[in-house]
This record gives sequence, C-alpha cells and structure tokens, in this order.
Amino acid sequence: MSTFGDIERTFADLYPYRWAIGAVVLVLIAGVFAFGFWKEWHLAIWRHRLLVGAIAVPILAVNIRLGWSLGSPLFTNVTVEEEFPLSFTAVVPPNMEHAEVEEIMAGSAKLSIEESEAMPTGADMARTAGMSGLSASGQAMLREGLAMVSGGAEDENPELLAKGVDMMNQALSSDVDKLQVVRLRTGVFKDADAFHRGKGQATIYSGPGGSYLLRLEELDVTNGPALHVYLSTHGDPTRSEEVKAPGFLDLGKLKGNRGNQNYPIPADADISTFNSVVIYCKPFAVVFSVATLRDST
Repeated sequence: MSTFGDIERTFADLYPYRWAIGAVVLVLIAGVFAFGFWKEWHLAIWRHRLLVGAIAVPILAVNIRLGWSLGSPLFTNVTVEEEFPLSFTAVVPPNMEHAEVEEIMAGSAKLSIEESEAMPTGADMARTAGMSGLSASGQAMLREGLAMVSGGAEDENPELLAKGVDMMNQALSSDVDKLQVVRLRTGVFKDADAFHRGKGQATIYSGPGGSYLLRLEELDVTNGPALHVYLSTHGDPTRSEEVKAPGFLDLGKLKGNRGNQNYPIPADADISTFNSVVIYCKPFAVVFSVATLRDST
C-alpha cells in the first residue's frame, strides 16, 4: 500500500498545477475518442458488446467501490466536539476506569437539583473519588455509592443521587486536595504539502495518578482514509520511516478531521521522548499534518 502513498505524494506535488493538468487530460481524452471513432473502434465494441460488457462491468464496479472508499473522505468532513474530560482531574479509585468515572460525572452534571443542602459539584466528586488505600469493605461501599449516583443521574432521581453521594462520603475517611492538570507540551499543526493541509493546536496534559491526555483543539485537517493520531519521536516527520522512528506511539483512529478531541495516552509512556503529533494515513503511509511539540512554559 505504500506504493499508493508514493503515488498520492506525487499527485500532491502536482496539486498546484491541477487546472493546467486537467485541461491537458481533457484534450488527450478527446483526442483518444476522436482517434477511436476514426478507426471505427466503436463498431468493433458494439459487435462484441456481450464480451466487452462481461469484462468491463466487474472491473468498473470494483474501481467505483475502491475509488469511493478511498476517495470519498477527501470530499467529506467529520466534526467531533469533545469537552475536556471531567474525570481527568480525578485520581480513579482501585478497580475503576477513567471512562466509568467520566460517565458518572457527566450524568450528574446534567442534573439541576434544588436542595436545602447544596449537592457536590463534579470537582467535589473527583476529590471524593480520588482516595486510595481503602479497605475492601470501603471500596465496595464506594463503588455502590458511585452506582447509585450513576442510576440517579440516569433516572433524574435526586433522592437516589443524594443517597449515593452520602454513601461515598461514608466510605471515605478523609479528603484530598484536587490535583491540578499540568500542560506539558504543545504544538500547532501545519500543512504537510499543498494538498494535505492542517491547522489547530495539540497539547499533552498530565493529570493525577500519572495519567496523560492529548487534546486537539480547533482541528481542521484534510480528511482521508483511515487517518490515525501518532506521537512521533521525530520533530518534523515527512515520511513514514520518520513518523515511525523508534519509540513512536499510535493513539488510534482520528475521531474527526475537525473539532476538539481527547486521546488518552498510556501512563507508562515517556512524554519527554515525543517531539511531534502526526495526523497519518495508515494504509497509504502518508503524512497529512504535523504539530511539532515544545515544552510549555
């Protein structure tokens, strides 16, 4: 598939001259049709129309299917808007995932409840959920309280929500200060070439408990087939071997070529080794856009 990438890069280099090349191609096509008509190729095709059809139709169908699957992303845009994750500021309790805490906190944030005693905010819940070192019974009570909060948020049941929060408080003997999110490295996306364009900002954050997050903001890149988000050790990669220099990390498929998006980074990753964020077409090995990372001050 890298051969297709080389072909695409060649076309990208010719992209600024697309109108002149298009005019030449149209003239050549017209010339071929005129020559074929003069040689009466159309009569021969008509005489053997069944054979020509049997050969041409499958080839045409395959080319249309392949061309649409590979080319349609270039003419469409997918916008994904994600808020900064609420759970990223929380130290997640044992045996829980960030996604589980995020779901519970997001559900609670949708409720508007009038009580004589103010309900805790998402940040309060994050601090409460951030306790570690609980006994087995304490962990079980905490999880049961979180389940109640989730159910109360889903059913818009203030009583169940309040009961769950109370159980969480009982499970914890003390509180911890909210740990601040730290901006570690940041960069601005740029065009890879005249055809593969990109803009927006990439930022790596650190959170409590050694968690890391890549956030893309105001992203707007040329769409393409199977785009992925890579962290590369190379500062400004232009080719596949530079993107995949030793130590690179694939964070998965790009959620959308436009918008604001979050990509969790494994906790064991060495952030200091990454020097760029790359929007990369995985099947064709083509760089669409690069953001060179620099330490935040």
